[in-house]
Amino acid sequence: MDYLEPYREAAKEHGGSFYATLWRSKEGQQLRFQAMCDAIDFSNATILDVGCGLGDFAEFLHMQRIQFNSFHGIDAMELMVEEATKKSIPRCTFSIDDVIENRQSLNGYDWITMSGTLNAMPQHLAMDLVSDAFASCSIGIAYNFLSNQCKPNLEEDLTPASRFDTLEMLEQAFQLTRNVSFNQTYLDGHDATIVLTKVHD
Repeated sequence: MDYLEPYREAAKEHGGSFYATLWRSKEGQQLRFQAMCDAIDFSNATILDVGCGLGDFAEFLHMQRIQFNSFHGIDAMELMVEEATKKSIPRCTFSIDDVIENRQSLNGYDWITMSGTLNAMPQHLAMDLVSDAFASCSIGIAYNFLSNQCKPNLEEDLTPASRFDTLEMLEQAFQLTRNVSFNQTYLDGHDATIVLTKVHD
């Protein structure tokens, strides 16, 4: 898939390191993780992390002593999965899978998380993945993206990422469920996190 090409290039240059994940900073990554944890009680839950990279979210949950039931991370980049597996994080497993090519890999989990995963995709592809993930989970999904509802910076270069139409992302969210959480406070509007929870009437 074309959206994976920037990650392949980064892996060639940086190997299995943080820089190959295309995150700008560890601090920003941690704030995004915290935004998801502030909105969700992962206790006793089964979690699928799509685009898990080096397993940093699994490591974050473990360091925060969150007692999830199990965590499975998938990533299309073999090198990332190898490095994540080496960490031997309790109750966590990792495997190579491209969720765009294999939507069946979304099935069987309480929560599905996608942190940074959507950034290099065109928005229509990201929205398709959001819809499929929400249909597949048993409780809900959490995902973040670069918001276009922020202070404009005409000189910024986000390549290979791009800003999404945040209002369009929210409109989709409310079409999927009335239980929607939205947070754009943690990086001065630069990033947004949406959490969708299923309604069991």
